[in-house]
Amino acid sequence: MTPIARRFIPFALALLPALLLPSLCVMAAPAAPTEAADSELDAALAGILPEVGPEQRKLLARYAQGDFCYCGCPRTAASCLLRHGPCKHSARMLRFAAGVVAAKPNASVEEIQKFVSAYYSSFDRRTKIDLADWGPPLGEEKAPVTLVEYSDFTCPFCQGLRPTLEAFVAAHPGRVKLYFKPYPIESHPGALAAAVAGEWGRKQGVFWKLHDALFSSPAHDLETIAGEAEKLDLDSSDLREAITSRRDEARIRASQAEANLAGVHSTPTLFLNGRLIDLPERTQSWLDFTLEDEEEWMRNKGRWDRD
Repeated sequence: MTPIARRFIPFALALLPALLLPSLCVMAAPAAPTEAADSELDAALAGILPEVGPEQRKLLARYAQGDFCYCGCPRTAASCLLRHGPCKHSARMLRFAAGVVAAKPNASVEEIQKFVSAYYSSFDRRTKIDLADWGPPLGEEKAPVTLVEYSDFTCPFCQGLRPTLEAFVAAHPGRVKLYFKPYPIESHPGALAAAVAGEWGRKQGVFWKLHDALFSSPAHDLETIAGEAEKLDLDSSDLREAITSRRDEARIRASQAEANLAGVHSTPTLFLNGRLIDLPERTQSWLDFTLEDEEEWMRNKGRWDRD
């Protein structure tokens, strides 16, 4: 080693910490938001969520500063909203988060993040659902988006959701269709009998007509169900025999087993194109929201629009 090299090496080693300092600064934790930045974010949130109050906006601001925009860009939802004008996704993400806050007023930032993350992660997690011989669907059979409901005719929540689902399908002709699959709750009196009646009606080609009657029925014992069939001029004698002999019970149990494997634990549970959907609320506006997301995902063959 030359004398010059021997003198240069200690000098270079002494400079090394200073040379690394800029890189270390880049990796440091971000500085806390300034008051001006907080005010700017609050104004932006008020602009896209005029119905949300000041305290809720503070919670949403904290969430937005810690979660990345779901479109895949290297920005938090807050940064994307403030600095990436063309991006529509951050505003949609924060609208979804605001829906979570409205439905769960005491939710923490961590709970909001978990709910929102589960929703967007669901687009990559699809379940294959057997729909052969489970028709006809409500809506146009050629509609590209398939909504599947695992349901129980004796479940009050299913009864309450029924008008919403029917209105949702009617509002989007040619875009979405609805399939009903039975998931009778064992503890509900008459649940299995009603499910058998529904499958009997499916084979008779009158499923949706009997579906409505079963949901409207005040009880689900044998005589009441047979009486509902008589009102529709259906063969109540054969329906009685189907219920008594538990005809199609194996088919119903197969539907339940499929649902259990897909993560169904209660009714009603909804899947959109095989994607388990958990929304802030089961309203038509939130179904519209997730339908728009699904159509964007389909349009891009499993990706979001580029902003």
